[in-house]
Amino acid sequence: PGLSIQSALRLPRALELMDSIASAVADADYVSINIPYIKGENGTHGIIGPEVIQHFKSTAVLLNFARGELVDSEAMKAFLDSGDGRYISDF
Repeated sequence: PGLSIQSALRLPRALELMDSIASAVADADYVSINIPYIKGENGTHGIIGPEVIQHFKSTAVLLNFARGELVDSEAMKAFLDSGDGRYISDF
């Protein structure tokens, strides 16, 4: 879905741009995945891998509204086994 100019102008002004996914998730209580699954080199397969998950807060909740293949299963299992984090998926 697109974002109209009027809707964009109503967005909060206090947005902070991050230089990586790992930086963006470091202070998040909830992380929502809403991106397409793209196969191949430079695709999105495993984009939420150990190098991202290691930056999650121990109580973070990952909401996957995209595809399971975006999340590295082994890294997510290790995260879930190590703390109070949660993983919620709609599939």
